[in-house]
Amino acid sequence: MQCVQQRGKGRDEVTAAPPDVDLAAYAGVMRRLLARGGYERTGRAAEAKRWDIDHIVAYLEAHGRPDRRNTIHVAGSKGKGSVATIAAAILKEAGAHTLLITSPDLHSARERIAIDGQPVDHATFTRAATRLLDDPATAGWSYFELLTVMGWLVGTEAGCNWQVVEVGLGGRLDTTNAMACAGKATVAITPIDLEHTEILGDTIPLIAAEKAGIIVGNAPVIASPMRASALEVIRARAAAQGAPLHVVADECAMRVTAHSLKGQTLDLRTPLRTYRGLKSPLIGRHQSENIATAVRAAEEAFAFRASPGTAALPEQAVARGVAGARMPGRCEVVRQRPLTILDGMHTPLAARRFREAVDGIAVPKRRVWVIGMLAGKDAPAILEPLIGEGDDVIVAPPPTQRAADVSDIVRAVRERGAIPQRAASIAAAVDLAIAQAGERGAVIVAGSLYTVAAAREHLLGIAGDHALGLR
Repeated sequence: MQCVQQRGKGRDEVTAAPPDVDLAAYAGVMRRLLARGGYERTGRAAEAKRWDIDHIVAYLEAHGRPDRRNTIHVAGSKGKGSVATIAAAILKEAGAHTLLITSPDLHSARERIAIDGQPVDHATFTRAATRLLDDPATAGWSYFELLTVMGWLVGTEAGCNWQVVEVGLGGRLDTTNAMACAGKATVAITPIDLEHTEILGDTIPLIAAEKAGIIVGNAPVIASPMRASALEVIRARAAAQGAPLHVVADECAMRVTAHSLKGQTLDLRTPLRTYRGLKSPLIGRHQSENIATAVRAAEEAFAFRASPGTAALPEQAVARGVAGARMPGRCEVVRQRPLTILDGMHTPLAARRFREAVDGIAVPKRRVWVIGMLAGKDAPAILEPLIGEGDDVIVAPPPTQRAADVSDIVRAVRERGAIPQRAASIAAAVDLAIAQAGERGAVIVAGSLYTVAAAREHLLGIAGDHALGLR
């Protein structure tokens, strides 16, 4: 019997697939989806530069705007997945019937479309995919375009009245920005870093301008703590659209009262109220900033769409949503002996934030790193805050056609004064790292989400799409 991943409010669980699940049909539509390619699949910048959203808008208009519902739209370089997930959890606890669209996934494409916090089931996913793939109007659409529109179709079928949508790449021309702007209740923009420079531009202001392209109409804009050069661009865009700007660093005060491998407890003051003793399973100060951004986004969205006389966002909805939101593969502890931490990162900022989180909790000094990265990433800049002289580092290729040449990563590790080794796969690297770290040491798996997914599947016995032969 095929095992599949199921995500609950706690940690991921692997259970036997119900007998009525047609995994062959699911695998069949997934192969058709994956064959559509696009930048996410190939990593070729030329494919991204051809993007536009006019054809997506035309499809949505012709099919009754399945994207039209109360919306929180989230862009940024770092933390947008966490902000989207936390915001959706808060709205659900406030009584909303939620659709959450995120990317990329770890183990199954179904994770990208969640209804009330649960990944869409195989049958619903298969039905939505078949509907789009069989429609001549979608010929030439990319993998990402198809999955995004599938999310909106599924949300309509499920009767969702709220959605939180994470941008895939950039913002202005991202597929998600085809949404009807009248539905946007809040826009949230998380910290901006140099990323995808061949597509978005090679300066922070240029990249910020692409991200700020999701600001359309007068819905409130929430800006996470970020560089002044990025914030100025966002401020100008918001003013041009007549959208009120709420800067988390100016409006909020945070105090972390407890922080450990199990998560953190914090007090958060917003313009609406003071939340005391918020508990979150997420690790790191950057996650406290993401929590503040998500709370402000939910507060403002709730108020922006509220009917006259409607009460403010319930305090307990915030507390329960923050406590229940989990981010597998982001500074995640998956094993205690040796302590094993996984983190997916693709920018230097993400690497710095991860290192700050690790330095703030009780991680053994004896550490063995497992590194696997994608081609086109700034490996030296990402490794700089992570790896020190004399560190043991095992380099392996993540299981994707976009994997970086292992020799290039080994060279970058050696330039840091660390001691690199090679492994044929992420699973082999993890086993070697565990042996070298010993029970009292630590294994840290870092790099692309493909790397983290492979490590999770190996360590936790998760059988996702890869078990069906899907790559």
